[in-house]
Amino acid sequence: MVHRQNPRGTVGDAGGRSEGIARGGFGATLGRTLGLLSATLLALLVPATRVQAQHGRPMPVVVAPVVERDMPATVKLVGTALANRHAVLAAEVGGRVVATPIEEGSFFHKGDILCVLDDEVPRLRLAEAQARLASLQAALEKLENGTREETLRSLTAQRDEARAMMEKWRFERKRVTNLARQHQSSEKEVHDTEMEFAAAQARLAAAQAALDEAIRGPRKEDIAAARASVAAQQATVAQARRDLDKTRVRAPYDAFLVSRQVEVGQWVAPGGAVAEVVEIERIKVRASVPEAAVRFARVGAPASVRIEALARSFDATITRVIPQADADARSVPVEIDLPNADHAILPGMFAWTWVPAGPRGKRLTVSPDAIVIRGVEKMVYVVRTTPGQPPMAMPLSVQTGLTQAGAVEIEARAIRPGDLVVIRGNERLFGPTPVAPMPAEAAKSQPAGHPPSASRPSRAHRPATPGARPASAGERAP
Repeated sequence: MVHRQNPRGTVGDAGGRSEGIARGGFGATLGRTLGLLSATLLALLVPATRVQAQHGRPMPVVVAPVVERDMPATVKLVGTALANRHAVLAAEVGGRVVATPIEEGSFFHKGDILCVLDDEVPRLRLAEAQARLASLQAALEKLENGTREETLRSLTAQRDEARAMMEKWRFERKRVTNLARQHQSSEKEVHDTEMEFAAAQARLAAAQAALDEAIRGPRKEDIAAARASVAAQQATVAQARRDLDKTRVRAPYDAFLVSRQVEVGQWVAPGGAVAEVVEIERIKVRASVPEAAVRFARVGAPASVRIEALARSFDATITRVIPQADADARSVPVEIDLPNADHAILPGMFAWTWVPAGPRGKRLTVSPDAIVIRGVEKMVYVVRTTPGQPPMAMPLSVQTGLTQAGAVEIEARAIRPGDLVVIRGNERLFGPTPVAPMPAEAAKSQPAGHPPSASRPSRAHRPATPGARPASAGERAP
C-alpha cells in the first residue's frame, strides 16, 4: 500500500517513497510547497500566540485627566466643501480653436495658456492699424516741425517776383496816363494798364500772405487735430493688439482644469466658454446654521470641521455669515475657510462642522490624542480601578464638539471631570484591557525607549494610511 505525502512532506514507507520517485518529481514538488506553507503559517501564528500570552499583563500607557472647561454649546451640522474660486473661462474674441495644451485634471499656474485660437486675421488687422498710425504720426511730425527753410526761400522769391511785376505795372500805368493826357494813348490802353497794375498788386498781396503764413508755421488747431487723429489710431492699434493677444486664453490664477468646453477645429464666438477651472489652495466649507443659533455663530466664532473622506479634522473660525436666510429650512449659511496647500480636500466633499449654538457653559474636554476612531465610532479609553485588581482601560463611546486651546469637547454620560483617559498607547487597546497608567507629566521625563513613548505614533487615534503627512496649519487630529 502506498501512502500519500502528508502536509509536512513525509512519505509513509520505503515502498511508497520508491513509487513516488518512479512517478516523477510532481509529488516531491507538491510536498515541498505544502511544507513551505505550513512553516509560514506556523511562523505567523507564533507572534500572535505570544501577544495573547501577554494579554493578561498590564500594558503601559500614558493618561491625562478629563477637564471641565468654559465653552459654548455647539451644534453638529452637515457641510460641503466648496472651491475658493470656480469659474468658466470664456474667449473674448471669436476664432477657430487650434490647440488646447492643458489636459483635464491638470494643475496650472497663472498666465498659462489653456486654449489657442487662429490668429491670422487679428495679425492682419494689427498690421493695417499700425501702418495707418505711422502715416498719421508722420503728418503730425510734419506740422510740429513747421515750414522747411527751402519753402520759405521759395515763397520769398515768389513775393519778390510779384513785387517786381507790380512796380513794372506801376511805371507802365504812369507812362500810359501821361500819354493819355497828351491824347497820344487810347482809352482801352489806359484801362488795360490799370487792370494789370491792380492784378500785380493782388499777386503781391497773395505772395506776401503765403510767406507770412509759412513764417508763422501751422495753426495750433491743425496740430491739435493731428494729435487727436494719432491718439485715436493708437487706440485702434491697442485694440487690435489686444484682440491678437486674446487669441490665447490664459489662466487668471493658479488652479485646476475641471473640464474643456471646446475641441480643436471648433469655432468659438466671442464670449463662448472654453474651460472650467477651480482654485482650491483654500477651501470654503459651507453649512446651514438653524436661525435660532445664528446669533451665536458669528464671524470669528470658533468652529471645528472634519472631512470624513480624508479622516482629517481642523480647528478654525467662522469666516463669513451669508446674510440671507433660507425661508424653507429656516437656516442661515455660514462659511469656514480651511487651508488646502496639498489639494487633498476637493470641492463637493462631505464635512461635519461644529459651530457655537448657545451660551457658554461647563463642558468636558480631553486631549485630542485621547480620541480613538474606529470606523464611524469615536471612543476614549477611561481608566477604572477596582480594589485588588490592576487598573482597566474601558472603551466608552463619545460625541465630540468644538476644539479650543488644544482640548476637544466630548459628551458621554459615564465620564466625569477628573477621570483619567489614555492619550498614548490607546492605538494598541481593543476592548477592556489591564493597563499600567503613567501621568502625562511623568511620561515627558522618560528617556527614549520607554514603552509608551516607543510605541506611540504621531497621532494615536489616526488610522495608518499610505503617504501619511504632517498636519497642516489649522489641522488637528480627529
